[in-house]
Amino acid sequence: MLTNWLFWAIPRNYVRRYLLTFWLVMFFIPGYFLGLQFTKLGFIINWLWFDLVFYGWYRAKQMIGDDE
Repeated sequence: MLTNWLFWAIPRNYVRRYLLTFWLVMFFIPGYFLGLQFTKLGFIINWLWFDLVFYGWYRAKQMIGDDE
């Protein structure tokens, strides 16, 4: 799974969802609700974590056949 994740591209119909969720997870929730700001390393680690979770969500959705 990890090898597939390294080379995956976001499907066109999920780009808007990816960007909106990315903005919420990386900027809005930490900044406005928790009062946090990521360091450069923290931003990179959280971006990788977010991308891996989004990939897992997309693959699970694809496996159950609920692809939009």
